[in-house]
Amino acid sequence: MTRIASFGQQNLLIQNTLRNQSRLFETQQQVTTGKKASSFRALSPDVQASLSARRSRSATATFLETVKSVRQTVDFYDVQLSAVSGAAEGLQDAIRTAIAQEDARGLISELKQSFSSIVSALNTRINGVFIFGGSNSDQPPVNVTTIADLQALASASDAFDNNSDKQKAVVAEGIELTYGIVASDVAEKILTSIKAIADFDSGAGGPLDGPLTAAQRSFLEGELANLDTAIGDARAKQVENGLNANRLKEVQQQHEEAFNFLDGLVSELEDVNMAEAISRLNQNQVALEASFRAIGTLSQLTLVNFL
Repeated sequence: MTRIASFGQQNLLIQNTLRNQSRLFETQQQVTTGKKASSFRALSPDVQASLSARRSRSATATFLETVKSVRQTVDFYDVQLSAVSGAAEGLQDAIRTAIAQEDARGLISELKQSFSSIVSALNTRINGVFIFGGSNSDQPPVNVTTIADLQALASASDAFDNNSDKQKAVVAEGIELTYGIVASDVAEKILTSIKAIADFDSGAGGPLDGPLTAAQRSFLEGELANLDTAIGDARAKQVENGLNANRLKEVQQQHEEAFNFLDGLVSELEDVNMAEAISRLNQNQVALEASFRAIGTLSQLTLVNFL
């Protein structure tokens, strides 16, 4: 039976149906993946902008992780530097008390306690790394553990095994920050004073354990001044560390803002608007169904329908 529709009309409907199928598949993919395209080639003409934004985002993320890691170390520095200064100040207060009371009882006990706290702070490790060791980070920067060990040395400087190589990190494009602190810079003068007091106590002028003689008082007054200078140096390192902490905080904030911007840019270039995609999906489903109905209707039309 001859049909009214021509082959050309049927072919046109079939092509339109295939296009609707393709559009439906594309929107289904977008709704499923949340992406505008399944490959960078299909993302044209935004592919170059997307790749550039991705590279910048990756570099920013690397800087951000570096800054966070360095900030952790700097925070540990601050805690341990406070411990060193606090222990030295405790010893300083004990000396002042001995001078004021003309009695040194308990002074050597405070000396030993301060020494132990200082050594413990300077030999701090983070993930197995001695943070005050410079590049000699696999061994304790302070090689003595008792006052007797310290006294056995020719000089307090021999108590330190750190080197002068301070830790550095590239925290932003073209910006290298030196943030490392080494034990000898913090406490060599403090240990020199502790050694001097311990040597005096065990020498002809000692012991420092009872009413002070004129010579003992004069000696302690001298060491009080030396400790004041030593504590000032340690505090200066803490201030320097605090400045690094503030700078790192600012840099981290800048990186976070940059990362969020770039992440948003990548999303804008690559991610589909889900509400619009779902709307297009529904429209394409309706269009495809309409195409199928049109083909079905056209294939059933004959002259009989018009007789």
